[in-house]
Amino acid sequence: MQFILEELDAARWGNAKFRDMLRSLYFEETEFAGAMNHTWIDVSGGSGPKQLMFKHLVRLNQDFGADKADLARFDILKFVARHFNLGRFYINPEFRIEKKPLNLFGALKCDVNMIHPHFKTLMSEEYEEERQIISRWASGFEDRDNKLDKEFQTTFNSSFWEIYLFQCFKDLEMEVDFSKPAPDFSVKTKTGKVLNIEAVTANHANDSPPEWEPQKIKNDTDFLNFACVRILNAVDGKHKKFMSSYSKLNHVEGAPFIVAVAPFEQPMFSTKNNEAIIRVLYGKGIYKNNTWEEIDIPTVIKKENVSLPLGIFTSDKYKHISAVIFSTIATIGKAISQTNTPRSIRCCRYHEQIGALYELTENSMYFETHVDGLQIYHNPFAIHKLPPEAFNKYEITHHYYDIESGEMDNQQKTFTIVSRSLWPSGLISKVGAQ
Repeated sequence: MQFILEELDAARWGNAKFRDMLRSLYFEETEFAGAMNHTWIDVSGGSGPKQLMFKHLVRLNQDFGADKADLARFDILKFVARHFNLGRFYINPEFRIEKKPLNLFGALKCDVNMIHPHFKTLMSEEYEEERQIISRWASGFEDRDNKLDKEFQTTFNSSFWEIYLFQCFKDLEMEVDFSKPAPDFSVKTKTGKVLNIEAVTANHANDSPPEWEPQKIKNDTDFLNFACVRILNAVDGKHKKFMSSYSKLNHVEGAPFIVAVAPFEQPMFSTKNNEAIIRVLYGKGIYKNNTWEEIDIPTVIKKENVSLPLGIFTSDKYKHISAVIFSTIATIGKAISQTNTPRSIRCCRYHEQIGALYELTENSMYFETHVDGLQIYHNPFAIHKLPPEAFNKYEITHHYYDIESGEMDNQQKTFTIVSRSLWPSGLISKVGAQ
């Protein structure tokens, strides 16, 4: 780690292209700034790795030029980071033991006709690694209501979302207090701040097909309208629950209250990334006819005759919600990306100058951290603001809204994930052949 931090610190005065490449390693500048001022003799001494690398890079520079030497330097840093699971390649290997051990993939807790399609998929022989990954995520989770195993097998999405979030908290070194009966998570950050987090999924309506069933894809307007209605319903439901119940709990009073919402409301829900949640919280959208300009979208139509207000974070009506946690890639695909299961992965990453960066690669060569794709939407009217350091990781995107200007501030960092989809393995070779 010290070797990498010193190299990143030194690169701050290097060329822009090399600095840009290093951003893909997912280290915050606050982590490495000044690292060279307290160097280690084991790193920079005569027999240390920095001197060894420098000797070879000088020769590469002489024979092939500075660009090739920079590429070699980057590849060395990337190799070291991946070998030691650092930065972009971080995996938390910890497997915790809870008081009442979960048995997510054990004996069925329900009638076979009630098994959820996603659970049935995970139980196939092909997904043995994924079952191990998800079990590790869930390790240490205290099932206070003795129902998680059954719900994981029957309704799946809401339980999966809670398990995913629990691993996020572990990666962020947050301590979860399971002695509190509600909300879903009462956590303490590394700095000692208490946060109360309620998890919810935006599900399909009673008269619409679930997300796992194929159907004709809606046009862009109908797709986003439906997503907005379902997400708004999920967030509003938790706001009402806070006002009627959670607000009366001693550990909730005076602390930030966060709603963590995952969209599972319709097939292909992940393809729109964060367009719907931005409309719901900030009333903003994109005019996609040539200009791609930002526009105000104040309402959404429900069932063709009911108008619902959007931009719920642009007034003080929802001031008791400090922020919303959101992700469209916290799916089984997240678990697959942490295994060697053969898949082709199409990923879109953000770049502050270029815009969207698309990559198509095999899973064996692909990597994303557990919290990659996680987004935090701050409420400017919140009574208890969410401290930004609570979710301070390079790959976590923070969104803010300025009350006076009515403008959003999207603080997404270069090379972090916008969207990701998985395809049968071998897609890359087929594309290459064409």
